[in-house]
Amino acid sequence: MITSKKTKSTSVTYNALLEAAARVMVAHGSKALTLEAVAREAGVSKGGLLYHFPNKETLIAGMLQQLIDEKTTSLKYELEQDDAPNTPGHWLRAYIRSFENHNTHSSPMQSALLAAVAENPELLKPWQEKFADWQGQIEASGLDPAIAILIRLALNGLSFAYLFGLGVPEESLHKQVIEILLKLAQE
Repeated sequence: MITSKKTKSTSVTYNALLEAAARVMVAHGSKALTLEAVAREAGVSKGGLLYHFPNKETLIAGMLQQLIDEKTTSLKYELEQDDAPNTPGHWLRAYIRSFENHNTHSSPMQSALLAAVAENPELLKPWQEKFADWQGQIEASGLDPAIAILIRLALNGLSFAYLFGLGVPEESLHKQVIEILLKLAQE
């Protein structure tokens, strides 16, 4: 019983540190992402931070893993919700809805991608591998592969627009874009 409480507390602290790191990135940029800044933002000692993340690279790797986990969980949920699971485009429609319904495009954790590029692009390997898996699912969705890739690239573009604040569409236009992508993902 004591072990599970400690594990739960450790998990809460771990997640709080990742969220604090994302807040530092969003508020001040990747150069401001230091262990000291994250510890201060999370309200823990630097030693408490070092217990979970011995260096900046492990912190960024943790942020990226959390992003992968969030997206994977979101995709799984959306796959289960699809009303036409055995039709072409099933996986791709879930991918679109996971982007839209779970706000992964506006998640502060997306800043982990920027931190990884700035710190050490090798940290992106797990994300690249997961993305390659998703790309395989997209191509195997039963739709014309060119249309399937076009949909994924449109979602990437939306994500980058939000991440960098570049030409972010108004909410009504954003919803129209998602509806068009969902229609394209039908057979």
